[in-house]
Amino acid sequence: MKSYIKQNKILFITTILVSVISSLGYVFMAILLQQLLDIAVGKDIQQFIRTVLFSIFYFAVLGIFLYLQSLLSKKVICKIMCQIRSDVFQGTVYHSIEDFNKKNTADYISIITNDVKMIEDNFLLPLFEVVQYTVIFTASFLLMIYFDIIVTVCVIVAIAIMFLIPSFLGKSLEKRQKKYSSKLADFTVGLKDILSGFEIIKSYSMKRYVIQRFSKENEETIRSKYSVDRLLALNEGISSFLALMVQIVVLFLSAYFIITERITVGTLLGMVQVSSNLANPLVMIFTNVPKIKSIQPIAEKMQNISQYSLAHSQKEHISSFDFCVCTKDLGFSYDKHKEILNEINCTIEKGKKYVVIGKSGSGKSTLIKLLAGYYSDYTGTIKYDNRELNLLDRNDVAQLSSIIHQNIYMFDETIQDNICLHEDYPQEMIDKVVMESGLYEFISELPEGLLYQVGENGANLSGGQKQRIAVARALIRNKPILILDEGTSAVDMQTAYDIENRLLKIKNLTIITITHHLRKELLEKYDEIICMDHGKIIEKGTWNELVSNHSLLFFS
Repeated sequence: MKSYIKQNKILFITTILVSVISSLGYVFMAILLQQLLDIAVGKDIQQFIRTVLFSIFYFAVLGIFLYLQSLLSKKVICKIMCQIRSDVFQGTVYHSIEDFNKKNTADYISIITNDVKMIEDNFLLPLFEVVQYTVIFTASFLLMIYFDIIVTVCVIVAIAIMFLIPSFLGKSLEKRQKKYSSKLADFTVGLKDILSGFEIIKSYSMKRYVIQRFSKENEETIRSKYSVDRLLALNEGISSFLALMVQIVVLFLSAYFIITERITVGTLLGMVQVSSNLANPLVMIFTNVPKIKSIQPIAEKMQNISQYSLAHSQKEHISSFDFCVCTKDLGFSYDKHKEILNEINCTIEKGKKYVVIGKSGSGKSTLIKLLAGYYSDYTGTIKYDNRELNLLDRNDVAQLSSIIHQNIYMFDETIQDNICLHEDYPQEMIDKVVMESGLYEFISELPEGLLYQVGENGANLSGGQKQRIAVARALIRNKPILILDEGTSAVDMQTAYDIENRLLKIKNLTIITITHHLRKELLEKYDEIICMDHGKIIEKGTWNELVSNHSLLFFS
């Protein structure tokens, strides 16, 4: 959190200075009250009028500073909150696909929303309150010495006891805050999972189950929050009790000193006012200090995400694909136990067309994800133009290929936005990819054309329309490698044939296709057919080579 305070140091220091001035002004009202009462007891009407006029001016100025204090503190909190969210989101976006997938997407949502809100409530707001009330307490303490030293000594004893409270409760509160943050993340994950399957819930009458599941997770989250609140309540209760004791000590001693004529009645009023400025700030300080300490694990979690790009930036840069992508003895496992790929040896040459076929679970999709740089913890080697993939900057590698997945994601924006992804392209280029992807007929029937809103994740589109948009999205980037992971599975066979046929005619475009559309007319157009089974390449070659060897297992 220190870095964010440094980024806003001028505004932060200004806020602190205004807070100090307004706090001192609030404390020194006690002297005004003392003088006012002593003047009233002395029945000096001229002095009384002057004091009243000065008090009106004093309170007006104090009101202005109190307003500025509130305004500036809110402004600096808003700026820091905005910066934290931006940094966490930017760090999330900079994650590699491999690292991003280590968490559920709802975990990131929870961090950016719930955890950042906890930073505001349990760090930023309490921090300003601690500063403000520390000034009030310090000034009040000095003023108490000015009024009477004996009362001050008694107050010091009570304060010493109050100092012990945060040390007793701080560690427990930190653990409970961390557990609550984890519960909030789990709750967000569960809620996202339920709402993402809404159609399944309705189609299979799962309402009773999901309501029971939500209720259980909701109750567990609330119990976790209440365990934090319960400890905060204990802290607040003990602090309030001891603060009340301070006021009672001051009141009783002051009354005694009036009887012995050690102090005046005005001094009594001033001391009672000051004692409240000692007690209440102490309650706030000792309530907020454990909150500030408890937020440390959450702050560290957000810092780890926001600084991700800094920790993963020292890689070699690559700007082009000139010769080939080669794998040697490539192996991979998602969980370090079950082997998905084993001893994969293949070469993808620039400008050639490859098709990967095999049964479900044979490792086809995993292979192309590895080639595209999704994962780093593989065995063997993957080389781009004789440069090891794990030594290359993953952002650079991502710029060399476009992948069209079977499950296409659409942003809740227009067709053009989903094709261009908010980059500027000439209209003739957009028109070209619309034709090549087979989108032209569909778009020409829409009154809005390319400005048609696709809805949440393409809710207003059919599966085939979404995949055509995905093809256009890939083609417009003009990357040297195009990967289709069942990229035409949601369209009819004739349309799939037309799309693939168009793509295969594009010169200098390296294509790697995973498909179940085993049409001879298409397979003959590929430079190499790669057959996979149980994580291995069992055979490869052109259509004619495989036919002559009588080993077309993909027909079985």
